[in-house]
Amino acid sequence: MKAALHQRSGKRFEVALLATRLSVLGHDPCGGSEVVLWEDREILRNAGIPVRVYGRAVWEGAPVSTLPIHTRFPLISSLEYCGRFLLQERGSAVMSYNEPTIAGLAPDHAIVRFDWSTPLPKYWKLPGWLGRFQRALYLFPSESERALFLSLHPLIPSSSTVVIPNGIDLNVFHPAANGRVATRVGFAGQWSERKGFAQLLDAWKMVREQVPAAELHIAGGTRLWKGVSSSGEPREIANQAEKMANRGLLRILGERKRSEMPAFWNSVSLAVVPSLYEPFGLVALEAMACGVPIVASAVGGLKEIVVDGECGLLVPPNDPRKLADALVTLLGSEPLRRRLAEAARQRAQAFSIERRSGALIDLLAGRTEMR
Repeated sequence: MKAALHQRSGKRFEVALLATRLSVLGHDPCGGSEVVLWEDREILRNAGIPVRVYGRAVWEGAPVSTLPIHTRFPLISSLEYCGRFLLQERGSAVMSYNEPTIAGLAPDHAIVRFDWSTPLPKYWKLPGWLGRFQRALYLFPSESERALFLSLHPLIPSSSTVVIPNGIDLNVFHPAANGRVATRVGFAGQWSERKGFAQLLDAWKMVREQVPAAELHIAGGTRLWKGVSSSGEPREIANQAEKMANRGLLRILGERKRSEMPAFWNSVSLAVVPSLYEPFGLVALEAMACGVPIVASAVGGLKEIVVDGECGLLVPPNDPRKLADALVTLLGSEPLRRRLAEAARQRAQAFSIERRSGALIDLLAGRTEMR
């Protein structure tokens, strides 16, 4: 395959991306971690860099080379999966997504990206392996996630880690001229415990007691993230949402394609992100780019995206009462919402996809030059 000229350094190289073996790729809508993978592919293609994507399982028609796994045991299956990938991409810069085994197998030219907290393999501190894992490069979407990784792996030097925040295409996500409903709050994402969905439902009952005209529109579902096995997510959380919808307390919109999300955010006046754990918080950034203030949990990357009192309000995680109070405060003050909305839009500009693109390409070029 013809190599492309990397315009920033003059270095010619190709890139191979390895998705986690836990996911099924190629379905829209999908979870935020897969959104980032496809964005990375598009960034590289737009720069004229040949890029190939590998995964364990894919939907028909997705531009992915499959690497089926024959081993049942997780530790060995990881070695099989990553080893087969590296055999096919010996001359490329490689980046894996939540597959840290790559760090031990190809420490000098691989990058391991973490979209959620994933431990290194159990053998990483053994003689012969420790030095390899220390030489590898680890990529995180937020300083919070990097700090968590280093606290769990204190023998990994901080110099082996780098943070490149996720980005947003401001040409796609931007405020619309009309269509926003003043009393409408929006939630989008996985209906799961980690996303604080149950806490949101509890908080919303309190909100409706104080602001009867308030609307909650929820997009997403329990299977937004497509895994190779059942997520095990309890059905009760969806049942509760459906019962509240039947009583007129909220409206369920279901899964929305990514192309539909700008219109969704431009139909609401507030966005709520009640996560209990959040490595970054791409959904918050999407809403902010559309000029929507945020009420979010003060966890993980959300603390780095949302400036409390400036472009939204941060509340303690797992506290429905505080979440409800913040929502009621903003629903009751249009001047405050307008001020936060403008600041939210300005804040989102610091996370442009162009900034992320340059940082990602430079990082991959640097690993290539080490080969």
